[in-house]
Amino acid sequence: MEKSVNLNIPLSFEQLLALIRQLSRQEQAELVSVLKEEIIDDEPTKDQILDDLKEDLIALKKGTLKTRPIEDILNEL
Repeated sequence: MEKSVNLNIPLSFEQLLALIRQLSRQEQAELVSVLKEEIIDDEPTKDQILDDLKEDLIALKKGTLKTRPIEDILNEL
């Protein structure tokens, strides 16, 4: 049975990388999978951004575009 202790110790990027390199290949692959899911959930994809812009262009041409603050648009890019 594995036991663990939670420590709140700040690590540098190099220290974290050294710890990750100590993991087995399977554990590293699992970590990569979890990190990819976390990153994908937070960021819109390029295709999503382009689809939104296309919809906005169509709405603009029809005169039904609901405007958004420019900061929101720039944050998506």
